[in-house]
Amino acid sequence: MFLSELIKKSRCHRKFYQSFDIDYGILWDIVISLRYISSAKNLQPLKYIISTDREKNREIFPTLKWAGYLKDWDGPQEGEKPSAYIVILKDSDIADDAFVLTDAGIAIQTIMLSLSELELGGCTIAAIDKKKLSKVFSLPDNLEILYVMAVGKPKDRITITEVNDSIKYFRDGYGNHYVPKRAIEDLLYRIYR
Repeated sequence: MFLSELIKKSRCHRKFYQSFDIDYGILWDIVISLRYISSAKNLQPLKYIISTDREKNREIFPTLKWAGYLKDWDGPQEGEKPSAYIVILKDSDIADDAFVLTDAGIAIQTIMLSLSELELGGCTIAAIDKKKLSKVFSLPDNLEILYVMAVGKPKDRITITEVNDSIKYFRDGYGNHYVPKRAIEDLLYRIYR
């Protein structure tokens, strides 16, 4: 599959087949690939937690807030929750500057593309009760939670649409998820040829 097709296929899923078990080895391989991504100043300050354990996942889930634009939806119901997580951490003993977020963005995109290639899906979550989740993992002070990647076999159907009045994603009456994207003319500011 061409990279451009993989990018189009890679969406933030918010409903999963919860009973579909994710093999720990798949996430292990993804994290191994993260060793090779670019890193500002080559500091490599990111660390990761992998969870495919159902009991640990039950502790992680309530610390997350889902889909801010969907005001009438509280997140995945039982049977639709992620079956795995990758937690992205910053080690402040290594780096404590804005460049860490660039590294995290590269890691997130790498994870999402890797999941799509494997017919899996993910969702990047930044709305996290970090204090509570840090306690779940008994994290030392130097490790700060940046993002949680929910992982699973996608259950929701996502359609890309053109931006009309709003960039906010939405669901129709049938539960189909729509993600408006700006037109190329809105993205390109200038072209020199």
